[in-house]
Amino acid sequence: MTKTIAELWKGELRPVEYSGRTNLQIKQLARLVESNCENFEANLNEKQQEMFEKYNHSFEDYTFLTNQQSFCDGFCLGMKIASEALMGAEEII
Repeated sequence: MTKTIAELWKGELRPVEYSGRTNLQIKQLARLVESNCENFEANLNEKQQEMFEKYNHSFEDYTFLTNQQSFCDGFCLGMKIASEALMGAEEII
């Protein structure tokens, strides 16, 4: 475990780079979103393009933060499961 933590610290392990890379459905959806976005932008006037660019930037920021939070939440849940397994804790339902 200390090796993995050290790799994270040194930047040798970057989980964000692997997010969905092997998921065919995510790849296809990403291509569709990009294609639709290009088609949409091609039909906007200059003012509309500026507005869309602002919207797109805000949405990218939002997506980044929600993905970051999801990763942190998942990591915390994984640590909780691992610590309960190591401590022999019983789950209370």
